[in-house]
Amino acid sequence: MSDERVAIGTNIAVRLALVVLAAYFLYFVRDVVLVVLFAILTAAALSPAINKLREWHLSRAAAVIIVYAVLFLGGVALLVILLPLFFSEVKEFLENWPEYVKRLDSFLSNLQVYLSTLGIDFQKDQFFQDIEGNVAGWLSHIFSTTLGLFQSFIHLIGFFFLALYLSLEERGIEKFFLLLTPKEYHTQAFSIASRMQGKVSQWLVGQALLMLIAFVMYYIGLTVLHVPYALAIAFFGGIMEILPYIGPVIAAIPAIMIGFLVSPVLGASALIFYIIAHQVEAHIIAPQVMKHSAGLNPVALIIAILIGAELAGPLGIILSVPITMMLSVFVDDILEKRQE
Repeated sequence: MSDERVAIGTNIAVRLALVVLAAYFLYFVRDVVLVVLFAILTAAALSPAINKLREWHLSRAAAVIIVYAVLFLGGVALLVILLPLFFSEVKEFLENWPEYVKRLDSFLSNLQVYLSTLGIDFQKDQFFQDIEGNVAGWLSHIFSTTLGLFQSFIHLIGFFFLALYLSLEERGIEKFFLLLTPKEYHTQAFSIASRMQGKVSQWLVGQALLMLIAFVMYYIGLTVLHVPYALAIAFFGGIMEILPYIGPVIAAIPAIMIGFLVSPVLGASALIFYIIAHQVEAHIIAPQVMKHSAGLNPVALIIAILIGAELAGPLGIILSVPITMMLSVFVDDILEKRQE
């Protein structure tokens, strides 16, 4: 009996060591892992459109070429139209920044005097230093992460051809997962991969539509209120929609801050607008758009976002939600097997 316990203990220790080594290796090559994950997500997102074209009796190669061409040309057209407007607003904001700093300094000076009468120690200069340090660190992290992944020619080419291969190959994503599993688990792995692809593709399509709706809603509302830099703020808000629960809150911060820098009335109006917009989105728009996407535990999503931010910065935040959805399919499969 003791020998059997020793053997079991040794087996567990060896498996645990292998898991730790595998996790360390994946962290060491995390840039490559990010490229692979983006390629898988791209292929999964485009899969419904490719399958729809296949119903029109097109070959898979022709369907893939059409979808990728439309995606590329549409993206280029969107950038050509929006980027000049976006950067013009950013330039205008930077030109007006000294005036905004004076207004903010005056407000914080009054706040410091008021809080001191209540016995609360608030240092205006330290507040400015903390903001500058956090913003500089965040921008530097975004810049270095972006350069390390997307401005690397090898990574970019690898991402494109891997996504293209997964789209051209019939059930390419499922076959990719089969390469990572032993033969005896191929049936189970194929089933899990198929469900993962369906779940993630539904979420990606719904999420893209939700981001577009949020962008349009924010832009119209901010334009009606005459909040400066409406396009840039709405664009930022649309991107933040990819983060569940906390994204809409982050999206409201720039509009409210700039509104208060212009006037207290405009700041309060922007705050009320975002509260109403968030309620409409959360209770009317999102349930309709995402009704085919299985929900996830909010606590699990928030923890996943924090882990993604720690491991890979902004790119990790973007990937945290779909990875969590993929893992949920795997966990559900394990629980079903145990129940059986």
